[in-house]
Amino acid sequence: MQQDSSNVHPRQNRFSATLRQAMRTRINVILRRKPIGRIDAKRLQNILPKYVNYLESKLMNSANSEEEYTNPRDLEVRLHYLDKEVRALSHHRSHGLSALPDTLLTQILLCLPTKDSVKTSLLSKRFRNLWLEVPGLELHSLDSSNPRAINNFIDRFLEINRESRLQKFNINYDECSVYLFRISELITEVIKRGVQKLDVVGTVRYWPHTKELMPVDIYKSNTLVSLKLANVRMASPEFVVSMPCLKTMHLEAIITQDPLFIEKLLSGCPVLEDLTVFRVFNDNVPVLRVRSHCLKRFCVKFSRSVRIYGKEYTVEVDAPGLKYMNFRDDHSARVVVKNLSSLFMIDIDTQFGTGTLQMKKANISDFLTGISSVRHMIISQPTLEVLYSCMKPGPFTKFRNLTRLEASFCTGLLQNLPHFLDGFPKLKHLTLYLLYLKDLKPENLELTDVPQCLLRTLECVEVKEVTTVEKAGKKRARNIRRTKVSKHKKKIWIEVLRYILENSLVLKKLILYFSSVTNSVLDISEALPTFTKLSPRCEIFNHLTSL
Repeated sequence: MQQDSSNVHPRQNRFSATLRQAMRTRINVILRRKPIGRIDAKRLQNILPKYVNYLESKLMNSANSEEEYTNPRDLEVRLHYLDKEVRALSHHRSHGLSALPDTLLTQILLCLPTKDSVKTSLLSKRFRNLWLEVPGLELHSLDSSNPRAINNFIDRFLEINRESRLQKFNINYDECSVYLFRISELITEVIKRGVQKLDVVGTVRYWPHTKELMPVDIYKSNTLVSLKLANVRMASPEFVVSMPCLKTMHLEAIITQDPLFIEKLLSGCPVLEDLTVFRVFNDNVPVLRVRSHCLKRFCVKFSRSVRIYGKEYTVEVDAPGLKYMNFRDDHSARVVVKNLSSLFMIDIDTQFGTGTLQMKKANISDFLTGISSVRHMIISQPTLEVLYSCMKPGPFTKFRNLTRLEASFCTGLLQNLPHFLDGFPKLKHLTLYLLYLKDLKPENLELTDVPQCLLRTLECVEVKEVTTVEKAGKKRARNIRRTKVSKHKKKIWIEVLRYILENSLVLKKLILYFSSVTNSVLDISEALPTFTKLSPRCEIFNHLTSL
């Protein structure tokens, strides 16, 4: 492949920059004196520099000698035919879209916001009313200063599509738009039209006394395949929920008076595969219970930005078919997971509530046991910190099926790295994110114990430098000063790399990613040859990147 790519333009660098500049000058003179084809002088004013470069490149890349285009007449003729090629290609491209049938064009326009779809009416006579036949409506900025015009626009669109099924309906609204644009009635209408994908994003959560806005028709849709609701109030269904086609559901900042609201929704979704829940402190759902035999992907997030006192939260997951789980919940003191034998990947970022260490210890032990069959794990530094503060010096759960691990270690936890890796006897690929905490005093790091995976299975290790943070659990700092910490960083890197190289028997690759804000690359690279590699086949790669 490399040989082929190098011979694509064999003459591209044959002529010097001086000769090429001379050719561009001559082309420029010809175009200004006598515009070629349909490209008149006025249009050339805007595109002339790029067009001249293009023509020069085409000519010189195909020339056999310097003298081939020295004759002005020959050059002008050649430029004429090049221009015809450009016009033919441009004509083909401009008519390619129009050659498509209306059904395909409307599907293309469906991928655009409605306001951009409407703009295509200016392209040609054929496109004048084509946007009205697009089987979807996307409204992101409702102008409350002119509600009559927008309501007329929506009514016209729905009237044109009266006999067709809507594929999607997306709407973002604020408090001022709720009644001006009849949001609830509009959602009811599109559900009756058989909408397949419904995205509703509002800001009604800031109205503590407003009535429920989402219509109960959502709970009995026979056509919905994807549903996203964000920042809205939901009424509790007084009947059995039935959404037989729903496969994807995204619930974000949902306010309801029914503590069993989400459980009722899930009970009526027999083919749901993807569930995302972003919780808020006043959602009135103390127990998030997720039971599903068909669920394959589950994400839950409960932000640590708001601290909650006097409330207890629980998450229960029972999903035999679950493949992926993303758990970012700091407030649930009790996490129960069952029947997760199919779990392939998990991303954990949690501090397991605000209870006592004894309560956390029991919760963590049960949680780790419940996910012990996972094959790929991503675990954050705050979670590791809680694990070691609660479980130390007790043993960790063995993850006997896990082959890939991504873990973020802060400076103070690296001493426990061998103990942590001992829980993954079949580990093949390890990614370490090294976080340096300014508030921790430098200490001597010495890694000695060798877990089973280093001697038998570990084939690839990636070590990535993360910019300095002020304190455990906080976001990365953007402005970093190169102080004495840099010296400590180098010692940490060298000890970690020494430990990996001198104790990994079957290691094939060691990949190092250095942050561009430090200058540790040279010093650490010079130290690598001083280590005795236990695996002679191991290759070492250095990368400079911004993490």
